[in-house]
Amino acid sequence: MSRITPMFARPTSLMVSDQLLSRLRATQRQLLEAQVQITTGKRYNRPSDAPAHAGAILFLNRQLAVSEQYAQNLQQALSALNNMDAALSEAHDIALEAKTTAQSQIGVGSDAQTRQTTSLVIDAHIQSLIDLANRQFNQRPLFGGNAGAAEDQPIFEAFLGGVRYRGSRQSLQGDTGVTGGHLIGASGTDVFGALSARIESTVDLNPLASADTRISDLNGAQLQGVRKGSVRLTVNGASADVDLSNADTLNDVLTRINAAITAIDPAAGSLAITGGAFELTANAGHTIAIQDIGSGQTAADLGITLTAAGGVAAGSDLNRRLTELTRLSDLGVAIDWASGLYITQGSQTQVADFSTAQTIQDLQNVIEQLNLGLRLEINEQADGLNLVSEVSGIRLSVGENGGTTAQDLGLRSFGLDTRLDEFRDGLGVENIEGEADFAVTLHDGTTFQVDIDGVTTVQELITAIETAAAGAGVTVGVDFAVSLASVGNGLVFQDNTAGAEEFRIENVGLSVAADHLGIAKNVGSGATLQGDDNASVRVENIFTHLIDLRDALANNDESGITLAGSRVEQDLDTLVRSRAAVGVEAQQVQQEQQRLEERQLMEKSMLSELQDADVAEVITRFTQLQQQLQASLQAGAQNLLTTLLDYLR
Repeated sequence: MSRITPMFARPTSLMVSDQLLSRLRATQRQLLEAQVQITTGKRYNRPSDAPAHAGAILFLNRQLAVSEQYAQNLQQALSALNNMDAALSEAHDIALEAKTTAQSQIGVGSDAQTRQTTSLVIDAHIQSLIDLANRQFNQRPLFGGNAGAAEDQPIFEAFLGGVRYRGSRQSLQGDTGVTGGHLIGASGTDVFGALSARIESTVDLNPLASADTRISDLNGAQLQGVRKGSVRLTVNGASADVDLSNADTLNDVLTRINAAITAIDPAAGSLAITGGAFELTANAGHTIAIQDIGSGQTAADLGITLTAAGGVAAGSDLNRRLTELTRLSDLGVAIDWASGLYITQGSQTQVADFSTAQTIQDLQNVIEQLNLGLRLEINEQADGLNLVSEVSGIRLSVGENGGTTAQDLGLRSFGLDTRLDEFRDGLGVENIEGEADFAVTLHDGTTFQVDIDGVTTVQELITAIETAAAGAGVTVGVDFAVSLASVGNGLVFQDNTAGAEEFRIENVGLSVAADHLGIAKNVGSGATLQGDDNASVRVENIFTHLIDLRDALANNDESGITLAGSRVEQDLDTLVRSRAAVGVEAQQVQQEQQRLEERQLMEKSMLSELQDADVAEVITRFTQLQQQLQASLQAGAQNLLTTLLDYLR
């Protein structure tokens, strides 16, 4: 008897229920997705929604976020530049009015009382300029460079009778997506010339490298820094490559190369540091060589491209850079640290005592603690020191305190190498060509004249004076001597002759050279004639020149008014150039804003193509899904109500 298999089996209630729920879940999920797309306007809202496009979408979103920040930074830069332009315009107006005032006080019709009253007007201009220079934008000084603003300490302030600048040399740049950024804080040095520049040492302090010297602090034997990599070591014909790519100090170089030498032949020799350079020693009967590999420059930069055969091979100078942490004991020149510097800033005189200093930073701290408005800075070459005055309107003199500290450091403002054209604030020493300029008369009646034609430095001046004295029969160094002051600055003349004549120096004919040199004096029966320091340093800027004009007006000094007025006129040109530079920077910012907007538009367009939904299409699909859901529910309800009796019918 055969079994009859039915063609159709009756689905169970559970199967019907599961199928219905599955269809409902799928429809509801699609409805939710459509609803989210309508709400957000986005086709995809999770990376998993579109794996193929996720990377591009995330990248474009990130780029747009960065671009938005750049846009804000560019707007901030433009606002700062507009504020700078407005401030510089006002500064120009102040300078122009001061120049006009100076011109009005020259010649007939101006009396001492009028000039005294007018000096008060210039004093008000100075204060207005200080206030202007202290302007801020977004709680940052416009003209303080990258220095922050302190609530109780302005960037420009009245100090020791002048105007002090506490800001930075470096301008403040905002990150706007371009190399170097754009200006949001100008340096007072660039705009107003707020720091002095003449005491720039030419003395190379020659800091010597030692085992603990960081490689990053070296200019290298080729003055290209040290390009780290591997070097090839050869010991008695056997070679090994030594990896120095992650060496931090010179001791790391020593350790690795000496370990490699020992690994090949412990008796061969060693590498050491002597006198600021490497020194390779090969013991008798051994040969050691170090060289670069291929186009590498590590050995050459370290000055160790050497071969030593049974002897010593000296490496090249590593040209260590001077840093704040450089120890004074590492300097390769002899310096008198015991005497210190004799410093006069305006009306204040103090001695900078370096006797307990251990590092360059200690020297800087000593200068700062004098509270004279001075900075001791490492020069751009990182091999010497510069002494900078922050104070406009007063004079700075740096001399000896009985020793040679100032000369040793190259910081003496009136030294043997000081040029005569630097005297009198850069006006120089004027003389009559082809004629004697001043005469020296000694106690014994001997007189000799000095012609300074062709003399350019203080050393050449001293030589010219000694030559003239010897030509008159005077025994130089015994009867007569001329030298620099041992304390402070200026020329010192010593008359050791005996007689009734007054010891004096005076101009000859129409020359005023003795006045300009500060030596036109009569000390009578005295044996020592101390010259004045006419080679002092000051900050040449609009603050200084306005102070000059104010003081000249107060003192009824017409020649001083004329000179100060002409210098203020030069300051006008400086302000025009500064304002033009700000204008160029503002134009560049505006151009960058335009480029950024175009870039953002392109990125948004690309993102829209990848991510934005077609809202009309989504709404249509949403409506269809609603209808589909309703139909599924109705059909499901009918199926779930069907019984066995309904099936048998």
